[in-house]
Amino acid sequence: MPVDEAGQPRVEACPPEKFGQVVAHLLEILGTLQLLCQLLEKMAQSPGATGHENGGPERGRPVEFSEVDYPQVEYQRRQQFWDPIRLALFTLAIVAIIGIAIGIVTHFVVEDDKSFYYLASFKVTNIKYKENYGMKSSREFIERSHQIERMMSRIFRRSSGGGRFIKSHVIRLSPDEQGMNILMVLMFRYPSTDSAEQIKKKIERILYQSLKTKQLPLTINKSSFTLTSIDSKKMRNLLNSRCGIRMTSSNMPLPASSSTERIVQGRETAMEGEWPWQASLQLIGSGHQCGATLISNTWLLTAAHCFRKNKDPSQWIATFGTTITPPAVQRSLGKIILHENYHRETNENDIALAQLTNRVEFSNIVQRVCLPDSSIKLPPKTSVFVTGFGSIVDDGPTQNKLRQARVETISTDVCNRKDVYDGLITSGMLCAGFMEGKVDACKGDSGGPLVYDNHDIWYLVGIVSWGQSCALPKKPGVYTRVTQYRGWIASKTGI
Repeated sequence: MPVDEAGQPRVEACPPEKFGQVVAHLLEILGTLQLLCQLLEKMAQSPGATGHENGGPERGRPVEFSEVDYPQVEYQRRQQFWDPIRLALFTLAIVAIIGIAIGIVTHFVVEDDKSFYYLASFKVTNIKYKENYGMKSSREFIERSHQIERMMSRIFRRSSGGGRFIKSHVIRLSPDEQGMNILMVLMFRYPSTDSAEQIKKKIERILYQSLKTKQLPLTINKSSFTLTSIDSKKMRNLLNSRCGIRMTSSNMPLPASSSTERIVQGRETAMEGEWPWQASLQLIGSGHQCGATLISNTWLLTAAHCFRKNKDPSQWIATFGTTITPPAVQRSLGKIILHENYHRETNENDIALAQLTNRVEFSNIVQRVCLPDSSIKLPPKTSVFVTGFGSIVDDGPTQNKLRQARVETISTDVCNRKDVYDGLITSGMLCAGFMEGKVDACKGDSGGPLVYDNHDIWYLVGIVSWGQSCALPKKPGVYTRVTQYRGWIASKTGI
């Protein structure tokens, strides 16, 4: 079945070439129904239909009796055609015919679709390669890849088969003497009866037609263009080179709107694969202590205050998935690095790194988030998401199921007002929540992620750090501002 970007079914108009087939089958069904009606009419007209034997009195004519032989009895005669058995048979016949009609229409109008993935490679000649294109977290790479992806989206969505295009992702930008080479994944939904080679020809025809007739922001060298069919495993491995991408279990993109639309106010349980970078840090024998965020296949980013009680990595484990018990994936910690200037009294530099003893394999359930460029600044009232296994009321119990909440960024000036936090917010901190309270992170969420999306790529902008109680008016959550510590993270991990 055709789907939209969220992987939800989408009904499409019946193609003209199939409309005739549908009409023909429906006419056959109507003909069968007409024959059935004629048969039932004949049954109704037969002598047996009134309960009389052959040779009996004429149908509808009253029988005369002698008053001497029989006393006259007043009675009302009733035709017995619609007796229960005939009525049941007629009803079953109608239901069967309607069912067959629906099945035929469904077969022709709503097709069984499947996902097809292609690796596209081509050369752009009107843009010079920049060194920062090699760093996928850099502003230059992000902006250029978004431009290329938007161009591909316009090309396919404006074509006759636009509803078949799902999404594209740039995998790599590399230098070339004439400009720049681009490698990207293209995702489509087509009928399962189509072959990958047939679809490839359709895609190439649309692209070549666009190169001829449309003015594109990028000048593509037509002779350099190649398109290769790949399977879902190869596609997933290629996307693993990109951070912050969410996928469903059927290997379809999970857009940001799927999370935003489900939440109006408050905390909701998360779906599988919705926040695949979320981890639970657990002290052996004591259970869940803090949240953490996966930033590579071996490194977690969390809050320094999570390790106040115990800094011995051998006493800790990290789990992944939407539940603490049972976890989807579990790993031991091999190293814990606290920021050298962490101050418990002021909550400054509340950031730490934890290294896994064994790396995790990326999937739709476990995936790394993107680290933002240090220059990124979110304006006030930007929509962001906080996730965790923490309590839903102040001093409440840890939740076994991962929960999420949409909050908004609040300016440092507002947060430092006398009636809010009275100057306690430093440059390394970020406020998020609502001034009226009601929605907030809470106990047990510490160390967990505050993320925002940019064109369905998710970035870690905050680490749950501190606050006054939970969800009180004028007391929003305070997070460690990740952009302030990009240099520190890189110095310890190389990321």
